[in-house]
Amino acid sequence: MVMATEERAGGTGPIGHGMVGPGRHDPQAVTRAPDLTPAQTAALRARQKVRNRVMLVVLLGLVALFFAITISRMSQVQDPREWSRPGGIAPVPTAPSR
Repeated sequence: MVMATEERAGGTGPIGHGMVGPGRHDPQAVTRAPDLTPAQTAALRARQKVRNRVMLVVLLGLVALFFAITISRMSQVQDPREWSRPGGIAPVPTAPSR
């Protein structure tokens, strides 16, 4: 199989793989990831590990916040049977009926 090539700034390569024209890059083109050295791979993994830990802390913080808000709102209602009715968490005071 013969592949067509074109001249570009970095040399020759297959047409339609990341190049729109001579020397122009198409960011939406699907291309093979560049080969990384072991040092670059280790640095990439270290950055991913730090990013993953930050996301873990953020998500656990959100869980704790939602839990605290839920407990706070539930403690405002005296009768637990009112939790399931609409408006039970923050009932609207009404005038007594006659």
